[in-house]
Amino acid sequence: MLPDFEDVMDKCRQIPRRLCRYPRKLLARIESKFKDHESSVVKYSLPVLRFQLEMHKGEFFLKRLLRLKSKNDERLMAHQKDQIKLFVQKFECIALILSDERIKDREDVLGAIGEFFHRLPYVFIFLNEQDEMTNPSFPELLDKETHLIKAKLMDLIPKFPEFNFPKTSKLKFLDFLGRNLRELLKYNSASTALVKLPMEEIQVHLQNFSQLEDIEEHPKIEDLVDRFTDLAYKAEYIIDSIEGDAQWQHFFWLDNVLDELRLLSEKAGGIHLTTPDMEVQDSKSVTQVSVDKLSTKNTSAIDEIVVDLSNRENEILNQLTRGSSKLDIVFIVGMPGLGKTTLARKVYSSLKVMRHFHLRAWCSVSPEYEKRRLLLEILTGIHGLTEEIRQMRDEDLQDKLRKLLLKNKYLIVMDDVWGIGAWNDLKNSFPDDANGSRILFTSRLHRVASEIKQESPPLSLSLFSHEESWQLLEKKVFKEECCPSELQGVGKEIAYHCQGLPLAVVAVAGILKTTEKSQNSWQTIADNLSSQIIDNPEAQCKEVLDLSYKHLPEYLKSCFLYLGVLNEGRDILVRKLMLLWIAEGFIPETKKGFEDVAEAFLMDLIDRSLVIISKRRSNGKVRACRLHDLVLDFCKSKTEDEKFFQLITRSDNPYASFPSTDYGFEFDFYRHSSPVSFASYRLAISLKRNHFIESKPSGSATRSLVFFASTDSEPKRPYDISFIWHNFKLLRVLDFECFNLGISFPVEIGILVQLRYLAVGGYLKSIPQSIANLRKLKTLIVKGLSGKITLPNTIWRITSLRHLHVNLHVAFDSDAEELGDSSILENLVSFSCLSLSCGKDAERIIKRLPNLCKLSCIFYESPNSSTNSNHFPRLNCLTHLESLKIFYYGSPLKNGEFSLPLNLKKLTLSNFRLPWSHISTIGRLPNLEVLKLLSGAFEGETWDVEEEEFQNLKFLSLDNLNIAQWNASCGHFSKLERLILQNCKDLEEIPEDFANIYTLEMIEVHWCSESAEKSAIKIGEETEDIKVLIRSSNLSS
Repeated sequence: MLPDFEDVMDKCRQIPRRLCRYPRKLLARIESKFKDHESSVVKYSLPVLRFQLEMHKGEFFLKRLLRLKSKNDERLMAHQKDQIKLFVQKFECIALILSDERIKDREDVLGAIGEFFHRLPYVFIFLNEQDEMTNPSFPELLDKETHLIKAKLMDLIPKFPEFNFPKTSKLKFLDFLGRNLRELLKYNSASTALVKLPMEEIQVHLQNFSQLEDIEEHPKIEDLVDRFTDLAYKAEYIIDSIEGDAQWQHFFWLDNVLDELRLLSEKAGGIHLTTPDMEVQDSKSVTQVSVDKLSTKNTSAIDEIVVDLSNRENEILNQLTRGSSKLDIVFIVGMPGLGKTTLARKVYSSLKVMRHFHLRAWCSVSPEYEKRRLLLEILTGIHGLTEEIRQMRDEDLQDKLRKLLLKNKYLIVMDDVWGIGAWNDLKNSFPDDANGSRILFTSRLHRVASEIKQESPPLSLSLFSHEESWQLLEKKVFKEECCPSELQGVGKEIAYHCQGLPLAVVAVAGILKTTEKSQNSWQTIADNLSSQIIDNPEAQCKEVLDLSYKHLPEYLKSCFLYLGVLNEGRDILVRKLMLLWIAEGFIPETKKGFEDVAEAFLMDLIDRSLVIISKRRSNGKVRACRLHDLVLDFCKSKTEDEKFFQLITRSDNPYASFPSTDYGFEFDFYRHSSPVSFASYRLAISLKRNHFIESKPSGSATRSLVFFASTDSEPKRPYDISFIWHNFKLLRVLDFECFNLGISFPVEIGILVQLRYLAVGGYLKSIPQSIANLRKLKTLIVKGLSGKITLPNTIWRITSLRHLHVNLHVAFDSDAEELGDSSILENLVSFSCLSLSCGKDAERIIKRLPNLCKLSCIFYESPNSSTNSNHFPRLNCLTHLESLKIFYYGSPLKNGEFSLPLNLKKLTLSNFRLPWSHISTIGRLPNLEVLKLLSGAFEGETWDVEEEEFQNLKFLSLDNLNIAQWNASCGHFSKLERLILQNCKDLEEIPEDFANIYTLEMIEVHWCSESAEKSAIKIGEETEDIKVLIRSSNLSS
């Protein structure tokens, strides 16, 4: 037996009995170390054992000290107790260094630290007996000693990694971090118990610095804010790392960050600003907008972004609808920002073009196009994107497109063409049936136009004159009103500085609309433009965009830059965009819901003419938006400059060296390359799926990983993404919707505890129980490729969940009766596509989703249909529900009475096959604005609309119904704005009294009877206010 062992055992026996739990642990540990081991191993373990012993004794002493109630406790004031609590946590963190194997070789370090803990009780007694005025306090001594301990460990503590933290909206990030810390402290997680006090202190520093928002750009403050924000990002990284997988160095890093935060807070408190309050307020008047005042009002239509004052629209329309019957090419060329795409969209969406052509489709080419993507875009416009089409090879896609176009008069728009390659790839898919079909190109290059069509010159757009620029500026800022006379002079000066580029005019109009309409304010804008005057309209436009960006409120800058990541020559789905904004923390907490505020932010960007509406929903809200090419380029440049997002494409290393084709098989072409590691906060990756998977990248500080497959084909085989759970542990956003994960949802998903947004896809059958670990999750999207997906019962634990979208459809794991009363998702506001058995089974689930605003579901016939359980579920408990979509599967319901919430604004029904008499319940809903009756929602030849029904209905769509007679008057649909009839082949006519509905703007009739088409045309002829669009059922398919 070694002498040192006896020494250790003797010290263990000296510990008081009230500490018996410690010697038991220590003795057990000692026995396990010494029993049956060689003496070399014993010698190796002794310093560690001594260190643990002294640590336990010191920690116990401090904890006992905090509970003292005797007269000796008089010097231990409240603030000192808080300090000692902090040191207890620090010492517990120091004990974690034993997890590092290197410490076992450092007997000097272990001995010095152990000696300090050994002396703690004696030091306290000594200080209690000394003069308080001439000696340090016990907490002061503890602080000094911990700094000495850190100094001894300096060569063991790893250096904090180098990361590229964003520079955008710094003070807004501090607010976001503060919210996260409040939630973490409220949750009181065991994983972060050791850093509870540091988190509370960081919150205090955040609150103090948030008061600097009004003066962030002051020279004395700007550098301070930069340094503080960098520390805040480090603190976020460390705390979230501790929550997920704590390592001993994290606690030392956090202690260092706190030291620096204290110094900065002290420095900020000593700064005295001399800037007058009025000056500060004036600088903010342009940029600060109250969130509560933001509106979600509709803005101008798609074709009003740039007004074509030269009336070039008629010239294009004539070339498209007149002339030769042979397939012809029409070209629009001009420099960026002149309005080529806007003019093409205006023509493409015009009623004249929609009536003239049987089929229309649009594709955006861009400099780096992919043939497959273009084919899929065109097929989507013509036929819709089905699973069958997604799985086709390129050759089959071309053949499918050609067959669909044969014998139909079609218009294909190829926007933003940079070379002849795209035309050569697609031209064989465009048949010439001598029926007047057209291909419309837009390009910034005259050379491309001459290469594709040599025999006739293209339509070339030119710069606006000074007068045209002023007319456009005045129209964008004042709409139908005239500019006040005192602003006309400076207004024309601003228009002049835009150098005739419509996009620059529109962008600067967005600034002027949010600026005080005074001569001084406008002159400031003019002076800013004139100081940057460049003899190049495109370069000048970029200066205007930069000015627009600087005038954005801080809360909009991150939202705007995010658009540049998602917009790669394609429309951006607004719903997805807003969910990502929410997950990223860009949307503040207000009395309004997150979704309403996000929508208001988007409408603000649209109103500033930075974002273009490309598609609208049936209720008039924005479905999709996009950016102009120059705005997109600006966004990407700013994103890179401010380290907001890192964009990775196949032209970046190491992916540039990867093979451009898979050659029909998979192989490991990356095995011998060095690992790909990213230091960026957010990553947007546009690559082939297998290239990304083979490289197995990592990003220890990456918070967002958004993946865009470089081809839009649906993957046929599953991909192994298991490296994500270990290489990107701190992800807040993971968008892998375009990946096929196979039939098994990885249980390791529970490792990513920071996730707020998760989107995946595959032939999945169920979601694992571990999903409950994602307690911060706000959005879960599962793109199922076949059949039903089962949710686990643990899903009810994710109380933060706001949006749950699973297709094709989703069901809960067990019978609803097994769920406890506490199983409620009170924050869930949208859910699709939920599959429920009719009757009480559905009601038991639905009542646990009390705050749903939007629900898409499948009701199927109850298995116990012999009883009265097969009835329409009572949904009136969903008092917040505004949008409801239901598909029914089964025999007709025994009780066809609908039980719907009165707040409902949008309703879509399919396949109920109920008699028209049951529609009265729907007609009496007081707030209903949109109604879609699809695929046999109701059956019967006659629909007699009753009085006092559909009083607020604005949009009505009837699709694939067997109705023949529709008896209604203008009074029944007094607020109707749009009527769509599709595949109602038995319908004889539209009620002629609809010509007297003053709000009616559009009637669309697609593939209905000839008599129904004629009745629509007649209504259109009776009034000039109603547009009528007909797609005849006699056309070839």
